[in-house]
Amino acid sequence: MKTKDWMRMNFPLLLIGMLFIILVVVIQSFQLPETKRQTVVGCVLVGDMTDNGWNYSHYQGLSAACRAHDVAIHSVDNVAENESATYAAVEELIDKGANVIYLTSFGYGQYVDAIARKYPNVAFFCISDKGEAKNCTSYFARLYQARYLAGIIAGKASKTGILGYVSAMPNSQTNRGINAYALGILAVNPEAQIIVRFTGSWDDEAEERKSVALLQQAGADVITYHADKPHAIKEAEKRGLLSIGCNAVAEQYSDRFLTAVVYDWQVVYEKVLGDYLSGRVNFNSSYWMGFKEGAVKLHPLSPVVSDEAAQVEAEKEQQLMLGQSVFSGVIYDNQGRLRCGEGERISDAELFSGMDWYVKGVRIYE
Repeated sequence: MKTKDWMRMNFPLLLIGMLFIILVVVIQSFQLPETKRQTVVGCVLVGDMTDNGWNYSHYQGLSAACRAHDVAIHSVDNVAENESATYAAVEELIDKGANVIYLTSFGYGQYVDAIARKYPNVAFFCISDKGEAKNCTSYFARLYQARYLAGIIAGKASKTGILGYVSAMPNSQTNRGINAYALGILAVNPEAQIIVRFTGSWDDEAEERKSVALLQQAGADVITYHADKPHAIKEAEKRGLLSIGCNAVAEQYSDRFLTAVVYDWQVVYEKVLGDYLSGRVNFNSSYWMGFKEGAVKLHPLSPVVSDEAAQVEAEKEQQLMLGQSVFSGVIYDNQGRLRCGEGERISDAELFSGMDWYVKGVRIYE
């Protein structure tokens, strides 16, 4: 057989063989990046990572998630919520190799878009209602669900029907917590009053302790707070008041400490980081996890909490686990306007970034 004839007859087989060889060479020469080894996580904290409060719980949760996913972590703490400090912290982390950065305080949100656009190869996750850049999204936990349950406990425990709330500043995050707490209180004591005093800071011991004193003078016998550290709880303990904690519980208090609304940030970070590592992150959709996912919970109830209150709380908790919304049904604000009607529920979009009002029964301390 002539060579030309042989080539003509066997050309398809030869072509397939050559393509196979090329494919093998390409596969052997091309290695997918090992995402876990290449990922370096950065963490920006507004306070001290050892504060036994907000910053400590974030750092511990994110560190645990990094260990679970075998990635490195660097952090910068005591970063003020202003533009220059936020940029400096992010740039420090990027210089250390961070390509996934978590901004763990609400105030950083006003800068996250500009920062994310400046560093398009870095993924940004921020506790905020901001974030339109293609490489950033928001994440949070539905602590307001636990606030509602704590309100039931507080409303049942109060003798005066006046309950005090010390909060850092008004924004959608703090407001929905105030409103959820108030709805829980009103569910068991419809005539109750919730008096809120804002301090203007996430960590101002003097103002927070002063707030407790002023709220007690106004008749409050149960105190809760929304700030980084439990200064308000310590002042309430000192004054013999009942109290509800926030964020985390790192100290032993008296039985007057009824319970606390707490996060499990490890649950949140393992989900968010795991999605990033596996390529499942959708930067057009925020993360907002609650009781159902185990991201929030109540601290064990004090022995002074009545059996009746504990039973009501347990029933409502089960309803939340099954998907019932705290902000559903008829809800009036403290100006008498209907905010939610029968058979309706307030949307996540409004809860996350549009809650600039307070429910019936809430009064801002002037």
